[in-house]
Amino acid sequence: MFNVYEFFNKISSLNPKIRLDAGQPDINVDERIIEEAVSSLKRGETGYTKTPGLDELREKIAEVEGVEKENVIVGNGSKILIASQILRARRIGVISPYWQAYESIAKAFGKEVKIFKTSLEDGWKPKIERLNVDLLILNYPNNPTGKILPREKLKEILEIAEDGNVKVLADEIYSDITFKPFTPARELYDNVVTVKGFSKLFAMTGFRLGYAIAQREDIKAMQKFLEVTTTCVPIFIQKAGVKALEIREEVKKRVVKIYEERARLASRILKDFEFYEPDGAFYLFVRIGIDGLSFAEKLLEKGVSVFPGIAFGDYGDFIRISLVSSRLEEGLKIIKEVKLCASE
Repeated sequence: MFNVYEFFNKISSLNPKIRLDAGQPDINVDERIIEEAVSSLKRGETGYTKTPGLDELREKIAEVEGVEKENVIVGNGSKILIASQILRARRIGVISPYWQAYESIAKAFGKEVKIFKTSLEDGWKPKIERLNVDLLILNYPNNPTGKILPREKLKEILEIAEDGNVKVLADEIYSDITFKPFTPARELYDNVVTVKGFSKLFAMTGFRLGYAIAQREDIKAMQKFLEVTTTCVPIFIQKAGVKALEIREEVKKRVVKIYEERARLASRILKDFEFYEPDGAFYLFVRIGIDGLSFAEKLLEKGVSVFPGIAFGDYGDFIRISLVSSRLEEGLKIIKEVKLCASE
């Protein structure tokens, strides 16, 4: 399996001038969020707190998501919450292309992984007739394609899950960055654990703040897992999360506009390439027709970083471009130029 972290470390050591590789927004964290975290620290809010999270934050999440506080738990980023669900399953279903952490976590826990492959030709829509898994992971808007499943297609998959009594883990970390209508999985199926966080919309990657929405028995199971692993999220981080949700609509309006404009820019500059124009998130998954890893390394020589498609499954002739740089246009033109040279 391609090692994402080794390649990321290689990129970081080379320090390219235009970074289009990581899923790290280049937009600054809103100053009001930072001020709230600092104020909390100055108030001395530096001790342990309850594992499920501060009531204040859970209540705010519940308000935003339209659920009860008891159906919400807070974690140190969304990955630990995803891990808590993978640990409970025997066989994990993952739709490709996919964020490699799903497979890495599953293999670290000794779990089987079943891949349901999709293709650009089919518009990245999965064709699933039978699951034969305990846990199905859905990630929409998708990393790396930006795909959002139409409501009817999502319903079809969830009905198959229901027929097989399969739990669904809906990783909806990008659901606030959408350019087309988005349906949360939990609207169509009860046996869903939804995982979200503050890293993408609010650019709070280093804060490590995520949350899950689930049935109460699932929340209790996650709480037990967190009690013996991470214990709790620091209070000052959670206070920053409350402030983020208070200004959510303002931030969302601004951020979505930025990423939608960047997606249109990328689609225009790379119009001669093959890709699915994203419905959300901030990525472009582009078929380049040659080895993606070699191409990514060639781009590094030109001062531009991207991830090769093999980081997301069996997509050796693809690259993922993250639309997260103020120098995006320059980077895209270099990508176009390098591809033209490689094709000659």
